[in-house]
Amino acid sequence: MMVFIRKKKIKGKTYYYIVKGVYDSKGKLSQKVVRYLGNVENILKKFDFWDEHH
Repeated sequence: MMVFIRKKKIKGKTYYYIVKGVYDSKGKLSQKVVRYLGNVENILKKFDFWDEHH
């Protein structure tokens, strides 16, 4: 399973998602969102919280 971070612009703002490649019954590859990460500020807040509590 290939997992990577996808960047998506919505109304001029950038958001990030963890996505994985999945094949349908016809063998066509598509992306499935595994986790929504949010914008850069949101991601940095999560890292700061982790650093403070671990």
